[in-house]
Amino acid sequence: MGMISKIIGLIIAATGTLVFILGMNDPALQFVWFFIGLLLVSMGLSLITGGRKQIEQEPPPPTLTEIHCDNPECDFKEIRQFEAGDYILKPMKAKCPRCTSTMTIEGVYVVREEKEKDKIVI
Repeated sequence: MGMISKIIGLIIAATGTLVFILGMNDPALQFVWFFIGLLLVSMGLSLITGGRKQIEQEPPPPTLTEIHCDNPECDFKEIRQFEAGDYILKPMKAKCPRCTSTMTIEGVYVVREEKEKDKIVI
């Protein structure tokens, strides 16, 4: 709900208050004016206070991909940012920069930061 609905709500609430106050002067229809004024005030206030609040979403935690060389004599290992389509034991098209052997994804990890617990110092 934007600013326009809040202005309309303010106008409706003010009109309801006016109807509520002026309706007290007529003893025969006092209850009817009281009810109509109360209804208008509540509708106006709901327009003023209503609306969706945007929920702040935290960005997803970083995900890393661990790539190993398939040559048992070579101990090359690379850790890079996760890319769409990465999965464990996926053969890579890129060759090992040390021995030009094939490479395979050995792990996909989500890095989570642990929140510090409140420490009581005495």
